[in-house]
Amino acid sequence: MIENEELVKIIEKKNESFIRNDLIPFLKISSCTLNKTGIHEATQYIINYISEFCDDIQQIEGKVNPLIIAKVSGKIDNPLLIYMMYDTQPINDLDKWLSPPFQADIRKIPSLIDLGDCIIARGAYNSKTPLLSFLNIIKILKANDSLPISLYLIIDGEEEIGSPTFLKLLTHNKSLFKHCIDAYYPSTKQDLDGKAIIKLGYKGIISLSLKTHTKNQQIHSAYNNIVPNPTLDLLSLINVIFNDKKIQIYSLCNEYKLSKQDRELTENLASNENIDKIMMKAGISHLSINDPSLLFQDYLFKPTFNISTLKSGHLKQGIKNSIPNSASCNIDIRFAHQLSTNTIFEEIEEIISLFSKNIISKVEIIRNNGLESSRVNRDSILIKSILKSFNKLEIQSEIWPISAAASPVSKIQSELGIDYLAAGLGIGGNAHSINEFIKLDSIINARISYFYFLVFYSKIKKIKKK
Repeated sequence: MIENEELVKIIEKKNESFIRNDLIPFLKISSCTLNKTGIHEATQYIINYISEFCDDIQQIEGKVNPLIIAKVSGKIDNPLLIYMMYDTQPINDLDKWLSPPFQADIRKIPSLIDLGDCIIARGAYNSKTPLLSFLNIIKILKANDSLPISLYLIIDGEEEIGSPTFLKLLTHNKSLFKHCIDAYYPSTKQDLDGKAIIKLGYKGIISLSLKTHTKNQQIHSAYNNIVPNPTLDLLSLINVIFNDKKIQIYSLCNEYKLSKQDRELTENLASNENIDKIMMKAGISHLSINDPSLLFQDYLFKPTFNISTLKSGHLKQGIKNSIPNSASCNIDIRFAHQLSTNTIFEEIEEIISLFSKNIISKVEIIRNNGLESSRVNRDSILIKSILKSFNKLEIQSEIWPISAAASPVSKIQSELGIDYLAAGLGIGGNAHSINEFIKLDSIINARISYFYFLVFYSKIKKIKKK
């Protein structure tokens, strides 16, 4: 077995070739979730890439796109579950990109000029760069007979629509994962100044659609006082669920109780420096809270209520004074509370049932998806291993009590009873936005951090067994 230092030299020596010959061609594939041609090309690229070092590869037909499962044998038999994704968000505001989103050009971003050269591409940050970087590390380790632990790879083509196929597999085919000891999602989680961010969990989320409608056609607005108005009814219903800047759902009305660790970690984050970084990385121009402590507490722990789509009436050019016969909206609610999504949904159904008794419009509710919140212990092997990998590379790190985002793979914890962590080095940003990027010279640290994570995880696991 080759020494770690020699393996790092091999990784460093092959970095430029990896970026040019492996990563950039992969980033050029238009693997937006609903682009069948691009998804097929990305699937074949991945399967071809892993075929020389995986023991078993399966392509499971998904609800929309294939799920790739592969096994890789290492020194420890019981595998670490590795989750990755190859689908990406669709492209909006194409004219605002510095270069075409699937051209994977290397250039500087004017608003982030100090970062230096970046690869600009959809998926560069979320999450095709960490996917291929991690696969490349497995390839190198297998070629040198140095993979310290067996791996069970899950490569998802439906993450951007909630991972329906993977979640179904977790629920109904648990035996596939019975030997897995923990789960890891290779990510690029450094902030713009290079500090590595570790988040000890994810918020839960429930996504739903509401629709109000009548049997009327779209009629003249002069009749508004004597006919039902589905748009006004929908707005009234929304106002019952969310009012006075608070969610009026019983289970989420109770303020989230922060633990001592939550408070300590949140207070450490409450600096103007962190706020500025979040704003810059997320493309935020204006905030609604000025107090730093309150901002982070609300950002991380307060439930959110968001209307992502609201449609009704005449949507084409021109003005039409008519009463709509239907209205609809898409809502997502995020929460840190340890609650079942079934509980929240049932409470919303009850609110709608009571509300519907006082209106003529018909109300429909559609449950799109839902995930519970998740946590990983600060003293877990996953956290200890990732911290050791950052320390080895002399990268400063910062621990967050939870992520304000939700993740489909947090269900790994509830379904399989194993810990799950998304972490790693690499500087990127603008996920789901224009000019998504990965900092070019940060890719080497991402690759090396994945290597050291596997090394340290396997070592700590062996010691624990003894």
